[in-house]
Amino acid sequence: FVVFRRTADHSSQLRPNFPFKFFLSPYHVINNQEMACSADGLPTSEALSLLHEDISIALDEYQKTEAEKNKGFGPKSVLYEAFHHKSSLSVFHWTSVIALIVEGIVLLVAFAACNDPRYQHLPAESFFIFLAVILNVYLVWWDTQLRHKEVPRLTHNVLKDLKEYHGNVLWSAENYPHLHSPLSPCITLQWTRRDGNTVNLPWSLLVRGDIILMKPGQKVPARCRPMQVSSIIFIYS
Repeated sequence: FVVFRRTADHSSQLRPNFPFKFFLSPYHVINNQEMACSADGLPTSEALSLLHEDISIALDEYQKTEAEKNKGFGPKSVLYEAFHHKSSLSVFHWTSVIALIVEGIVLLVAFAACNDPRYQHLPAESFFIFLAVILNVYLVWWDTQLRHKEVPRLTHNVLKDLKEYHGNVLWSAENYPHLHSPLSPCITLQWTRRDGNTVNLPWSLLVRGDIILMKPGQKVPARCRPMQVSSIIFIYS
């Protein structure tokens, strides 16, 4: 097994289809004293605090980027996705809005031009057309807004839970999946040093400064650097 330490910066951005990803920076220089002191890995409370900090910074950057995209009628804006005829997410194009408004106006003009009692229902029809247009425009815009705000809203819930639990969380080695659990394409686990124990940690809980142990041929979960701690030998059967 090879021992690595994960390093990261805060230059990441959240993706709308993410679970969260952190794009890592060049290697952080770690001296021998720091290596020796950190060979037991991060405490769980400190790791959750770092995770909260990294997610908060990434979320702020994501929201700033989204605010820039939503200015005007750009391809990534809410108005474009909701009403543009080229948007694959739009269910009520602006052309349909214009056509229905024109239809309502034509009905009112026809009623005003004809005094025939048979056309007295035209104002009512025009009213319901305008009402349907307003209702549909609002619902489509509201649905698009929900889609744009879903990831930040869920992320805020995660941050709230992390802030609540990181100070008093007590995880033992038994709380993690077994070290020799079969590999799964759905849940990716990584041998990590936490609280002085080697645990099978989900990738999503890895933070900068974590010490991980790599198996031969295993995919590296993040940008890491090898550690050499002469006073500690890891032996696994």
